[in-house]
Amino acid sequence: MGLQAEENKRYIVSPVEIMQFMTHNSLHLYKKKGSRAPIHKVAEYEKHDRHNPYQKGAVFVSPSKADLLEGRGYVVTSYETLQDKHQQLTHWTPNTYRGGTYYDFKNRVIKGHTRENLKQINVIGFDIDTKNIDLYAIYLGCEELGLPRPNLLLETPRGFQVFFVLSTPFYIHKKQDYKSLRIAERLSENIRKALTSYMPIDMGCVPFGFYRIPKKDNILDFYDEPAQTKQLLSWSMEFEEQEQKKFLHVVYDHNASPFDQTSSDWYRALICATGIEAGHQCSSRNNALLTLALANYSSGKSMEEAYDVLDQFNSNLKQPLSKSEFERILKSAYSGKYKGAKRSYVEPMLELWTDGTAQFQGREGWYKFKKPREERVRSHYDEREEDIIAYLDAHTSPETPFLEGSLNMLAETFGMAVSSLKEVLKRTGRLMKKTIGRGRGAVTKIMSRNMLFKSLLHMRRKQIQHAQLAFAELLPALHSNRLGKPLEIPELESQLLIHEIDILYRFGSPPPAKITS
Repeated sequence: MGLQAEENKRYIVSPVEIMQFMTHNSLHLYKKKGSRAPIHKVAEYEKHDRHNPYQKGAVFVSPSKADLLEGRGYVVTSYETLQDKHQQLTHWTPNTYRGGTYYDFKNRVIKGHTRENLKQINVIGFDIDTKNIDLYAIYLGCEELGLPRPNLLLETPRGFQVFFVLSTPFYIHKKQDYKSLRIAERLSENIRKALTSYMPIDMGCVPFGFYRIPKKDNILDFYDEPAQTKQLLSWSMEFEEQEQKKFLHVVYDHNASPFDQTSSDWYRALICATGIEAGHQCSSRNNALLTLALANYSSGKSMEEAYDVLDQFNSNLKQPLSKSEFERILKSAYSGKYKGAKRSYVEPMLELWTDGTAQFQGREGWYKFKKPREERVRSHYDEREEDIIAYLDAHTSPETPFLEGSLNMLAETFGMAVSSLKEVLKRTGRLMKKTIGRGRGAVTKIMSRNMLFKSLLHMRRKQIQHAQLAFAELLPALHSNRLGKPLEIPELESQLLIHEIDILYRFGSPPPAKITS
């Protein structure tokens, strides 16, 4: 028992050690005045620190959000001070400044937390101003984008804050016209912009300003391997190139295809053709009418507008279609099953019924859309998966994150056939299952990865340390991806019994120097 307790203790890192890790030891270890550490320890540290090529800096802290809004706080230059005061603080600047002072010393109105006074950028952080999000999406989003695993996840009163700790800080120099700062700002913007498709990130917050200070009751996840700065910069350049290509692609499409198909040469040539006959397979008058109707539909014309124009076309034919057949074809074109006129149908008609001078211009468009789900007898498996996840989100919780029963019962609960449920569970990457027993007495437990993640965070809040599942099993070791490419998500071992899943939060090795008293 003693060994187990010692092992758990070894992996628990204090909030101040996390702050020391985030700031790259850029503050003094001990207070310059009034330190409670032994004199010989302070002397030994100062002797060693004289050989440090990097000067120490300062961070700004504030005791409450109200004080922060009024500019009140403190200038902190040592980790010993953070150790003594962090429980009474709510905000701090994880990026280090050259120094700081006060506009009003008596009222503690701080001065110096400006962009130009930054000494070094240690972390890239961002705000999520809502609790109504899938936290697991943060990690999945980073993986899919080729970003490293976040180092710190904090819960705030209104949402969450996420941080990447840089392996090498951006050191800010006025002589270089703050070039490093501008690069860091672009990196921060690109990371936030890329992740907005996965979560509602506050793009308006100051990227290198105040954030919530880490405390035992707000730390949800900590990972002690910093994000490689060089790889992040490479990722940022690739992201900007991709964004530029997307922009150029959109511009090209906008110029090439805002066109109204009803104004095209091929449409005018075909609608003026009066000799179109039946019995020519794909080039008959039925297909000609459908093609012209689809051109109207894809060009945003109303059915009434199309009816008037195409009724005239039909009347001009030497062998017009009956009214009922005409209306049936028009309704089919406007049913939403098709996207637009298709080149492989238009070109033979132009060759057969016109003088051949008009050419088809545009994209392939005549193919069937997927029917609305309510009109389909069999839903696609990804939709079935969404159904199950929606049901689990509504009927499970972090305290009881799974649903259990026989496969027949679960299939009936989800409103699908047993064969469909089996196929979904076989294909899924977002659901997990465990079957206990065999035959009729078998019990299957199903949960979503999202709810498992919430369950792990719930247990983290309870400070449970005797777990059989580490975060590394749920969140792949992204740091092993040296090329910056997305890793495939490994399947979690199916032997998981939910009631056995506690969380093992092993915070890793603490910073090299510790405060001693």
